Amino acid sequence: MTEPTASGPLRGLRVVDCSRGTAGPRATGLLADYGAEVIWVEPPGGDPYRKELAVPYSGFNRGKRSVVLDLRSDDGRERLFDLLATADVFVRSWRPGVAERLGLGFDGLRARFPRLVVCSITGFGNDGPYRDVPGYEALVHALAGTMAEQPGHREGPIFQALPFASIGAATLAAIGTTAALLRREDDGTGRHVETSMLDGALAYLSMLWGDTDQGEDRPEPGSHKIVPRSFLCADGEYVGVNSGAVGAFGRLLKVLGLEDRIDSSASGIDMGTPLTPEERAILDSVPVDIFATKPSAYWVETLREAEVCCIEHLPPTRVFDTPQARHNEMVTVVDDPVLGRVEQVAPPAKFSATPPIVQGPAPGIGQHTDAVFASLKNEPRRACEPPGAVDDRPLLEGIRILDLGAFYAGPYSSRLLADLGAEVIKLEPLAGDPVRGMAVVYRSASAGKRSIALDLKHAGTRDALEKLLEWCDILHHNQRPGAAERLGVDYESVRARRPDAIYVYAPGWGSSGPDRLRQSFAPMLSGYVGVGLEVAGQFNPPLFPAGNEDPGNGLIGAVAMMMGLLHRRRTGEGQFIENPQLNATMTHTAHMVRTADGEALGANRLDPLQMGFSALERLYQTADGWLCIVATRQDHFEALASVLGLDLAGDARFSTRSAREANDYPLSELLDTAFRERATADWLAELAESGVPAAEPVPYNCTNFLRNPENHRSGRVAEVQHPKYGTVRELAVLMRVSDAKPAAHRLAPDRGEHTDEILRWLGWDDRRIEAIRAAGAVV
Repeated sequence: MTEPTASGPLRGLRVVDCSRGTAGPRATGLLADYGAEVIWVEPPGGDPYRKELAVPYSGFNRGKRSVVLDLRSDDGRERLFDLLATADVFVRSWRPGVAERLGLGFDGLRARFPRLVVCSITGFGNDGPYRDVPGYEALVHALAGTMAEQPGHREGPIFQALPFASIGAATLAAIGTTAALLRREDDGTGRHVETSMLDGALAYLSMLWGDTDQGEDRPEPGSHKIVPRSFLCADGEYVGVNSGAVGAFGRLLKVLGLEDRIDSSASGIDMGTPLTPEERAILDSVPVDIFATKPSAYWVETLREAEVCCIEHLPPTRVFDTPQARHNEMVTVVDDPVLGRVEQVAPPAKFSATPPIVQGPAPGIGQHTDAVFASLKNEPRRACEPPGAVDDRPLLEGIRILDLGAFYAGPYSSRLLADLGAEVIKLEPLAGDPVRGMAVVYRSASAGKRSIALDLKHAGTRDALEKLLEWCDILHHNQRPGAAERLGVDYESVRARRPDAIYVYAPGWGSSGPDRLRQSFAPMLSGYVGVGLEVAGQFNPPLFPAGNEDPGNGLIGAVAMMMGLLHRRRTGEGQFIENPQLNATMTHTAHMVRTADGEALGANRLDPLQMGFSALERLYQTADGWLCIVATRQDHFEALASVLGLDLAGDARFSTRSAREANDYPLSELLDTAFRERATADWLAELAESGVPAAEPVPYNCTNFLRNPENHRSGRVAEVQHPKYGTVRELAVLMRVSDAKPAAHRLAPDRGEHTDEILRWLGWDDRRIEAIRAAGAVV
């Protein structure tokens, strides 16, 4: 391993952060955790969400420095310009048009600061039909369709308790920003990176959504030979079971005594095989009764020994106490000025040479204003330096990735970089990636790649492997600990062939530690970190989230790859990066913290009916459907009361924020009665006219979204021809970057589709290829 330096891979970068809410601060907080200097620009009086979002802000804004500027004044803008002159990145999350009205539009900034990378995060994008809808998490989920995707304990749309729209937007912003910085190293040009919370939600839905001329290629839950569900055990606790590993379905049947009633494949690859009606009836009911006979600890240990994924459901923040989370250093303690001493989720990806460091608690309002501006006279005006000739190729063209990963979480990392132009070769075993049996899932994880299928245990393929190791900038895999060493693709072996290689390992639990050999499959780890209980609502049995840890792990992996590339470009140094799925899943709860007395702040917010977080941030039934409102701000609350014709301000129970919080249930009852009197469209028209954020939750949205011409125009959806399925439509690039041509979208490859092409490129002639194929070592 390389020797670690004093800070993370982004050391030396300066980021000016004018974002607020959850997505922007989460993005810049990620950059701060990995060594960037982040200067948080707040308005006079402080960020207006400081009180409402005190818990998530304690994590997202840790390690930053705060300055106060009034950007509506000439003096405030000039001081911001002084700051931007010394910066590398400017992040903002204003609604479309606000930056231009403030004189901070990209074109004007580019004229002053040609090397500055500007990142904009909006609710729904800078154009399109939802451009002016306020970017609240709940409204994004309502309009994207995730309230129809989320499993629930009742019929109708389910309020989404996991903020994966902002989580996705934050990581997409970090990916795009670091990619723009990498290209800036070559041409000296700053770029505009734009993404949105809608894109963030789509980054998770990509795993679920796909459409062809033959209809959606998405199997009905419970229709195939895979068991991904939760079971109640004899002790009243729940476990999540997933039989997705090769051979695990058959092993699970044997443990349950069902091997004589349901067939399993001799190859061990079952997930793409449909169940017969008789088999489905058995799997729907019999395991439920069997699991109820033994306590959860029995099933966890028994199935672990049987090599079947079985993971406990835990309440939020309980994972902080687990040995593997502690071993992975995934809990950090911060003395927050508002909350006191709290435990928070630590940075997820671990870098051998440049480990991340939490740089301190979130700052007070304007805590560093004087110090920051006093230091500017000694700072180089790097953003003002003249650029070179613009290189407008796809942003990551020339970056080469060798991906030995399987299933979804790991391979999604390299797919995200393929979307930006990276060349990715998928090296898979002769039997192929086991997830190929789930067409939509496989296509999402491996779009944009080429496939070569080799038996790496055969001596005749060693030469091809070694040349690929020399070729790649990044090697990625997510095999279980020990497998890479047996195949000769461990870090030290790769480093011997390519000393500056960036090696990204994405194990389930970690490369070491007490749980390193446990199986990990989504969405079981969501249950382990408390998300299963979060999305289910208070007092309810756990459910799994619509946005799970597979895309989340892939997003973190892509950020880690980009940070590794940027660090290497500036220093020449490669390194080992570890991105365990456990760590990435824990970041889904980074908006929660635990106090010294064990209280989980920011958790257990969803009501038992899964309607919302409070009377003013929830779903309501109308005379003909549903409505989602977010009226937590005082002005929005007053406007809502006016629309409904209710004298809420005159009622002592609701006259102040604290009073409304104390009387949330009676307030929700009043609003529920009122909203049921009229149709959704009528309410939406009046609420929009009064400026109250609201939306109608769309029903199941996959086909409609993927066939909507607006989404093709924006580039969010790609349409590609396939010889078997005809037109295939799938989610594509979820960020827009100026001065960079979009990479052509390519469908995920067939198994070994490019084997001969790649071998010829490596110098093999046809005779040698025929010989190795005759030996059964390639497909």
